[in-house]
Amino acid sequence: MKQTRILTYPCLLVYLITLISANAVAQTFTLEKTVTIDFGAVWCVPVYDGTNIVVSSESGGVIKVGKFDLSLNEVTSDATTVADTADTANNDTIADHKHIFQNGYHYLVFSTAGSGQGGYLYLLKLDADLNRMGITTVVSDGSATNDMFLVGDGAYIYVGKFLPGTGHTVYKYDSNLDRLASYTIGGGANTHANGAAAVYTDSQFHLVAPFTLAPGQNDEFYRFIFDNDWKVLQNKETILSDEGMLGIVSALSVEPNSQEFIIHYGRGSGDAGGPLYRAVYDSKWNLLSNTEVIDGTWTRPHSVIVNDALYVGYDGSSSVQLSSFTITNIPTPTPTITTSVTPTATPMATPTTLPSLVPTPTTEPSPASTPTPVCEAGLLSASPTTLTLSRKTSSEVTVTVTGNSNCPVEGETVTATIGASGRKRVSASPASQKTNENGQATFTITARKKVGKVRVTFQAAGQTTSMTVTVKK
Repeated sequence: MKQTRILTYPCLLVYLITLISANAVAQTFTLEKTVTIDFGAVWCVPVYDGTNIVVSSESGGVIKVGKFDLSLNEVTSDATTVADTADTANNDTIADHKHIFQNGYHYLVFSTAGSGQGGYLYLLKLDADLNRMGITTVVSDGSATNDMFLVGDGAYIYVGKFLPGTGHTVYKYDSNLDRLASYTIGGGANTHANGAAAVYTDSQFHLVAPFTLAPGQNDEFYRFIFDNDWKVLQNKETILSDEGMLGIVSALSVEPNSQEFIIHYGRGSGDAGGPLYRAVYDSKWNLLSNTEVIDGTWTRPHSVIVNDALYVGYDGSSSVQLSSFTITNIPTPTPTITTSVTPTATPMATPTTLPSLVPTPTTEPSPASTPTPVCEAGLLSASPTTLTLSRKTSSEVTVTVTGNSNCPVEGETVTATIGASGRKRVSASPASQKTNENGQATFTITARKKVGKVRVTFQAAGQTTSMTVTVKK
């Protein structure tokens, strides 16, 4: 009998199997232990340093840090004071703080109480033994600084400062606490409030935020997705609705195996919160479950996942708590089907017709030409950053827009902004201008009759930079 050689595909069986997948289900959480953080009165932010759960909390305007093993046994006899009023410009009381651990170092951002909205924001770096490595001022302009967020991408640190009526200004820092860039997120259809949280996963930032923090007035939590430069990949989407019962959503974690997102919040109509709730979402932000996990009146939760355990810190009117939960029934992500298949030749006694879902080998197209890389805006800088002018005199300021590889960005619109009081002292001309082939836009700053200091802000591609102008007689 004449033999015929046909093409068979070893991956056919795998292909057929992966066509069948189960719907995503929420994993199971079992409460194991709860401990009281006796060195704190408000805020409880747990992070993992590779060995221990490290908790930061506040009492009397002082930030202290203690260490616990993974079973929540305290491994330090006394908590370490890492920041107090001596670290603030005017010996102001510390109000709020956030805390992450990245590449062997702790980073904490904290605000001062000011007149209720803050006014100063600081970024602190500690080594794994809680020794101070550095501190820098993020903002000192009297703007709203409380209920900030802090997130890392494995290389850089990002501080999210509330921008009322818009969303946040995000400041990017390297590990030396040098500021590299700033970005404005929100506004328009993407407007959101503070009391937000962010995580970095799969080369994207995922942010959750409320509509407002006004007690009894927030009905929704939103989700946003950004790229590495905080450009919007997916616009605002409502992920939870509960009329008047949602407040701060400061706890956001992603389970690394299933890529499910987990948020915690105190459900209540008052500023004190309420029972602690946990909402779980699949990797596409579809809601899988929303359940009460801790009874009582709690708020300001923060969370971290270590292996198959979830640690959640939260505070109430009388105590600060840290709870651990074991995670079971973790879903396995659906396998990705590889589309490139290598055929193998197999002798067959009789010609056989394969199912229609088996691809027919085709001649591979010739490689496409490599597109010219596009330089996308990644950094905005002004030169000079300070300027002193006599009344009715002028000087030029050059704003440069560059990409992440330091390439000049041509054709990007740069806008100059001066506050209402500042416009009595200086003007900027033109109001906006496109960058030239060198990535530069030039503005003329003219002093008026009134003396004093003015901040001129330049914006382009969702990023900002500023300079200070002093008008003298």
